[in-house]
Amino acid sequence: MRKTITFILSVSFCALTAQNLEDTFRAVEKKGRADEAPENWLIDGIYNLAIAQTTLTNWAAGGNNNLNITGVVRQRAIKSFNGWKWFNLLEANLGYNFQEDVTIKTDDRLEFTTRLDRSLGESKWNLSVFGNFRTQFADGFRNPQDSIRISTFMAPAYVSYGLGLTNTGIKNLSIYFSPVQVKQTFVLDDSLFKGNQFFDNTIPNVSLMNRGGFRTEMGAFLEFIYKKRFQENVELFSRLNLFSNYLDRPQNIDVNWDNIIVFKLYKYLSVSFQLQMIYDDDVLVKDTSGDGKANAPALQLRQLLGLGLTYSFSTKSSQ
Repeated sequence: MRKTITFILSVSFCALTAQNLEDTFRAVEKKGRADEAPENWLIDGIYNLAIAQTTLTNWAAGGNNNLNITGVVRQRAIKSFNGWKWFNLLEANLGYNFQEDVTIKTDDRLEFTTRLDRSLGESKWNLSVFGNFRTQFADGFRNPQDSIRISTFMAPAYVSYGLGLTNTGIKNLSIYFSPVQVKQTFVLDDSLFKGNQFFDNTIPNVSLMNRGGFRTEMGAFLEFIYKKRFQENVELFSRLNLFSNYLDRPQNIDVNWDNIIVFKLYKYLSVSFQLQMIYDDDVLVKDTSGDGKANAPALQLRQLLGLGLTYSFSTKSSQ
């Protein structure tokens, strides 16, 4: 079944030739012109598709035939009305490396952020209601040959929500702070929940569900979002999240810093670099005992550098 899915994905992605993508981008660009955009909406996004293929025949040095495909989506939509501003951000990454005998997931992320701001008079501060959801699309394995999953859809999944203040007084920068933010970690898989990889299921504030369970934390939350276009061919997006749990070891701050920078070489041809750093004291990712089992937290790094097709647009001037 997995080989069939792999074959279908390979054929589907390869069918997206550069000409087809260019036609698609032109159609979207036509529909997304500023003069046709919905009133009071700012809509912009970055779409990137990188494909790399290696084919070897009677190659004396050896090697494996492989196809690597990575897709990235950053879609933002902001609506302003009657002193209110509604901010929405969708982020999705998915990447696979297809080899003759194995399929390796190289990137996987699904995240959605929404925030409703109410202007506080002439001040640059807004009263805000914030919500965030983050998980992954597919099963994850520590090694390609493993049959035991270390993650899957909704295991883990992170939900965060709260009431706070947002400052947009600095151009291209948005700052959100909440002194009382709720963070819930869902592990909706019995085997992963019992493995205690994402949190200890015996501690307080853990609730059981039909499949797995979730942990609730409450603390202070700070988010920075920076988006800027440098000249016409360089675009940067950076987001930093910091969370301190009042209920358990507040000095151990959860960090999630995500960055993507796109260098356009031609209209739709670009080089993209992504770097994400995560530290969560409750997530066990490092094997310190040598028995092959993760038993300690550590800095998580995700880095991608690729040459591919990129399309970015904005219906109005970026805010």
